[in-house]
Amino acid sequence: MSDTPSHVRRSVVPSHVRPLRIVLYGMTVAAAAAALFLEPALQGAVQRGALSPVWLFTPLAIYGVFFLVYAVDRAMLVRRGQYPAGRAFFQVVFGVVFGLLLLPSTLGAWNARHPSGVGRLVTHRSADVRLVTVEALAYRGVDAKRARLLADRLHDTDAQVRAKAAEVLAAWSGVPATDTDALRTWAASLTQTGTTATP
Repeated sequence: MSDTPSHVRRSVVPSHVRPLRIVLYGMTVAAAAAALFLEPALQGAVQRGALSPVWLFTPLAIYGVFFLVYAVDRAMLVRRGQYPAGRAFFQVVFGVVFGLLLLPSTLGAWNARHPSGVGRLVTHRSADVRLVTVEALAYRGVDAKRARLLADRLHDTDAQVRAKAAEVLAAWSGVPATDTDALRTWAASLTQTGTTATP
């Protein structure tokens, strides 16, 4: 039995393991940065209909996987006496808080892409459904909410849906259908004034 006190004995991290831990730390930090910068791009792609709303959770999921592995690694190091418990605790808590800060924006974007009623139809994955919905909105008359829904379709991935949305907004506003920026501005101003259709 060794005469060295237990609080002095410390395991030495093998030299071939250290680079792997550095890579793990770097990938965790990179995943956190990607979660911050990729989220707006994914939201734009989902809004255009290019990606499914499920992709909104991709940055958070990637960060969560790397952080979980990192947290387990810190716990194993502390248990073996190779890392200060206080520092490991701070790092894990910071990682959890960072993930919690990302969660509300991700859930908010998810809920925004899962509307009910006509909002669900106008963002349907099928271009045919979106086109028919845009045509139906034209017959329901000018309304701030409908104008906003149609303005969102000016970014649609389907050319027919984009053209029909521009046509309807042009008929409502008197703005040329080719001037999509002006159509979006008109729809935004209509939304701000809260204009509704006449019953």
